Amino acid sequence: MRRMIGCALALLVLLTGCGGEAAYTADDLRALLDAGLFAGDMEAVDSAVAPLVLGVDAGTVTDCVCYMATNTAASADEAAVLTLTDEAAAQAAEEALRQHLASRLEDSRRYTPAAVPRLEAAVLRRSGNTVLLAVGDPERLEAVVDGLH
Repeated sequence: MRRMIGCALALLVLLTGCGGEAAYTADDLRALLDAGLFAGDMEAVDSAVAPLVLGVDAGTVTDCVCYMATNTAASADEAAVLTLTDEAAAQAAEEALRQHLASRLEDSRRYTPAAVPRLEAAVLRRSGNTVLLAVGDPERLEAVVDGLH
């Protein structure tokens, strides 16, 4: 009996370890907003519009929560969690978001240089079929995102 229970526990530990990283959720985005990482007011972006603004194929997005600074002339801050149809779509979205950040960084160097450090410290992470993007406080952002999972 002891041996059977031991085997069952070992199997449970193995199966739990195979689950991979937890997917990003709207609750993770809420935690970032609540942590005070973003300058100025942040406003929700309609979930149908956000993929277009971010340069992601909207046809592969099954859920999207996105916030952006209301005054983009003063702040480049934004945060988004996208749930995609599968991991391949998540990889494509991650690359699209990388290009989105590069474009914003290039524009900021010309027009809003104060935003450059925040964009350079942007966090972009993929977990399974989800992607998280955050542009905010360059001193604290990565540590707070690391604490989500």
